[in-house]
Amino acid sequence: MDSVEESRPRPLTVHELSDHIEDAFVSAEVGVADLLDAAIRGHARPVVFAALNRLPQRRFHSVLDVLSELPEVSVDGGHPGGSVAPTPRISPGGGT
Repeated sequence: MDSVEESRPRPLTVHELSDHIEDAFVSAEVGVADLLDAAIRGHARPVVFAALNRLPQRRFHSVLDVLSELPEVSVDGGHPGGSVAPTPRISPGGGT
């Protein structure tokens, strides 16, 4: 019997979105069409295109600039909605 979790698509993460659009930033500023072209070249999932199509029609300076317009994109696929688990602090001695 398949669980509901297995049938639910993975949420879009910052890492996945970045992987598909970072190549668009070869020039100083890029538009939504440039980001969509990069996603096409990277064979992105439909959820990437859906997120890019929600962007305002303006020029973007970096991946972080794009992400600032998409606060709903999850930082970690295990924590949808942009919330993340606390990052453990590493002491100078190498322990946590």
